[in-house]
Amino acid sequence: MLKDTKVLEKLIEVAGISENETVYEAGTGEGTLTTELCKRAKSVVSFEVDHDLFKKSSRLISAFPNLKLINADVFTFPVCVFDVFISNLPYSRSRDALQWLALQKFTRAILTVQKEFADKLQARPGDENYRSITVLTQHCFIIELLFHVPKGSFDPHPSVESTVIRLVPKEPGTPITRATIKNLNLLFSSRNRKLFSVLKKHNCKIDFAGTKRIDELLPTQLLSLAESI
Repeated sequence: MLKDTKVLEKLIEVAGISENETVYEAGTGEGTLTTELCKRAKSVVSFEVDHDLFKKSSRLISAFPNLKLINADVFTFPVCVFDVFISNLPYSRSRDALQWLALQKFTRAILTVQKEFADKLQARPGDENYRSITVLTQHCFIIELLFHVPKGSFDPHPSVESTVIRLVPKEPGTPITRATIKNLNLLFSSRNRKLFSVLKKHNCKIDFAGTKRIDELLPTQLLSLAESI
């Protein structure tokens, strides 16, 4: 749980919530951040999968009529219209969050992630950290690393460093589909193989230099490949 009030204040500041916006919050927890969101937003839809935490945070409903609490996984629940996404999820769900956001329409997202994961999102072709989630995120969003969160800001203290990032969707192009995301992950399961052998395996007919490896291609090239499978 995030306990540092200064970090919470900074999260609210960088989110820049206005009174006409709807916020999706993934991970209500004990409702500390939720409370501040409700004071600023037109409406807040907050998701908490843990039943005990959901019951504990339900006390907020009477105080904030603009709050809707849902005891469910945000990534499997039917989506409503929202403007801002804020997440303080377990770091094991960071990949799920970005893959889900790639399919949504919104103005910005503020996420607290593991520092190593944030670094991965900025990797370049050929880097060791260059992964399918790197390609998807760079294709869909403008990525900003906002600030570092000390381990002592959480209770209990995590064993990893944390970073708050902001994602802003790029100008709409060809919509990303679940099938494209699935195929992108499939391509990266052969990330160290030569391109020509991967294309042959998946029966792709597309004109790229076959001497490169999958992890040496640009995001635009990899998305074209994923869409062609």
